[in-house]
Amino acid sequence: MARKPEFDRDAVLENAMGAFWEHGYEATSLAKLLAVTGLSKSSLYAAFGDKHQLFVAAFDLYRDRQLEHLTKVLNAHSAPQGIRAFFEEVIGVGLEACQRFGCMSTNQAAELALSDGVVSNRVAEDHRRLEDAFTEHLRAGQGAGSVPTDVDARVAASALVTALSGFQLTVRAGMDRTRLERSLAYLMAPLEVAAN
Repeated sequence: MARKPEFDRDAVLENAMGAFWEHGYEATSLAKLLAVTGLSKSSLYAAFGDKHQLFVAAFDLYRDRQLEHLTKVLNAHSAPQGIRAFFEEVIGVGLEACQRFGCMSTNQAAELALSDGVVSNRVAEDHRRLEDAFTEHLRAGQGAGSVPTDVDARVAASALVTALSGFQLTVRAGMDRTRLERSLAYLMAPLEVAAN
């Protein structure tokens, strides 16, 4: 009978996620992973297979948390203000790790997506999930009369996903947030019903 692992898998993934998020896949050495997880090499391999499989599990943890957070923000606001609130977080409120390290999914799109099919599929899925969430939010606003009915919700959502990567990279680069706020206002204007 196989022995149960004598460590907290969730804590290991949390710590591995932090290392990969901060340093990227290639720059996160096995020695670094052993240090942050507290595992021996044999335990890490027994539990996760190898560095790549540990990375994928940690990346999935990050992705699930980000989707959960996005859903929470969108559900807390009427449309399209949930989208505005989400972008406002990205450009300056609260998400300290995102501001220091960028979005892990965007980072991996740049680092691994062209050479790693597993990562590429996950990055593409993240884009689809974001687009679906934005589309649903905008359509709800159209039903409520707060988003113009002539807006193509799917096309607008796709444009917002593309813009989001640019916002995340710009924030990470330490660019002027006033410019980002003006850009956000410009992006949001066509999605809002004009006040009479």
